[in-house]
Amino acid sequence: MMKTPTKKQAQRRDLLKSGACMALLGSGTAAMSGKLQLLSSAFAQSSEYASLTDYKALVCVFLYGGADSFSMFVPSDNDTYNRYAASRSGLAIPQSTLQATPGPYSFNQYLPQLHSLYQQGNLALISNVGNLISPISRTAVLNDSALIPADLFAHNHQQAQWMKGYSSLPTSVVESGWGGRMADLLQDANVGAVLPPTFSLFGSNPWLPGELIQPLGLNTSNGLSLLAHLDTGASASNASRSNLHDQMLAQNYSHPLKQQAAETIARAKLGSGQLAGVVAANQNFSTSYDDTSKLARQLRMVARLIAGRDALNMKRQVFFVGLGGWDTHDHQTPRLNALMTELDNSLADFNDTLLELGVSNEVTTFTASDFGRTLTINGDGSDHGWGGHHMVMGGAVNGNNTFFTELPTYEIAGTDDSGDKGRIIPELSINQYGALLAEWMGVNASDVAQVFPDLENFGSNWRDNYGLFSS
Repeated sequence: MMKTPTKKQAQRRDLLKSGACMALLGSGTAAMSGKLQLLSSAFAQSSEYASLTDYKALVCVFLYGGADSFSMFVPSDNDTYNRYAASRSGLAIPQSTLQATPGPYSFNQYLPQLHSLYQQGNLALISNVGNLISPISRTAVLNDSALIPADLFAHNHQQAQWMKGYSSLPTSVVESGWGGRMADLLQDANVGAVLPPTFSLFGSNPWLPGELIQPLGLNTSNGLSLLAHLDTGASASNASRSNLHDQMLAQNYSHPLKQQAAETIARAKLGSGQLAGVVAANQNFSTSYDDTSKLARQLRMVARLIAGRDALNMKRQVFFVGLGGWDTHDHQTPRLNALMTELDNSLADFNDTLLELGVSNEVTTFTASDFGRTLTINGDGSDHGWGGHHMVMGGAVNGNNTFFTELPTYEIAGTDDSGDKGRIIPELSINQYGALLAEWMGVNASDVAQVFPDLENFGSNWRDNYGLFSS
């Protein structure tokens, strides 16, 4: 059972539900424009963000399936390691194979390049992050008195709650993700931009849709193919077709909906042409990528779009990439080793490309996943867990550090275990993790509270002494 939500949370839930019903019952112009956007009044355009002149981009690397970060990052202290090894049994990473750091965690041997980036100060570890509504204890969980997110350990629900950032609300009611809500606020920084600031290289996802803007889904080879056949220059027939299309769009339609449709198509055509030009102009980097890796291909396209930021009139960009296969219930060790190798190579190549472009300090890349995994072994793998460790990479990151360093005890049925399988209770919430990233992007403190409504449950000093970013 879950604890009854607070009065404020219940009021927010009722408001959102009523908004959803209004959308379904709408008619006329409102119905034709789609569902009513939830909480859209909270994301009104602000001249504050229009004045931003620097460039920043945020890249989410989502590890689908629930990454076993307890095998990726292992406690260095001998006493803690011994508890870890006793709990993990056959899944424990041998201490002799680990890559040491000055901090509390050592890296798996299959993450050598990320270990180097950590040592160089371009990567930080975030310890024990997970889906929380408010701080809780093992005692509260066992006594059924804790307010905990619904459907813990279920892939689809936890992915949606991670990306939407509304752990206290049903995910079916919330239509936007915290990446999209953040981009809603920052879109005014992109003066003259035709395209939205949000791009997905891994299909549709709940993280990028905003209340005001919708993301673009791109492919990893050509970017956006929408209306590309109408671009001029490819052939005489294409040029003729494009000219005819422009003449049709330029007509002054008497019906307002026809006029709006023509303007929308014209804008899409312009954006398509801009994007095609950027992709074509930024194909060659000194860094080579593994074309057999889906993640590498996604990150290479992200780099091409970052390289074309000026042509796209972008001061703020938000990207989503993904890598599946992390649901390691069986054959965990060989599967995880291969996944870590792909992650290590892809992120290292992406970092090299950002250095080549001179934007390492302006781009921050972070990992996320459905949930962590159990400390216990199920025979040949691990099961769905709760808290887990993550990485934040970039020149602005206060690297060579591990943050939020209240390490789990790594004991089965210990103070951090939510049950008896080593499902570790998170120390840091998704809301806190995301809020630090949003603030680095330039979102002010009051607007961060709108992007992450559950943040208020963690007190007013939740960010004290964190220091994740050095610039």
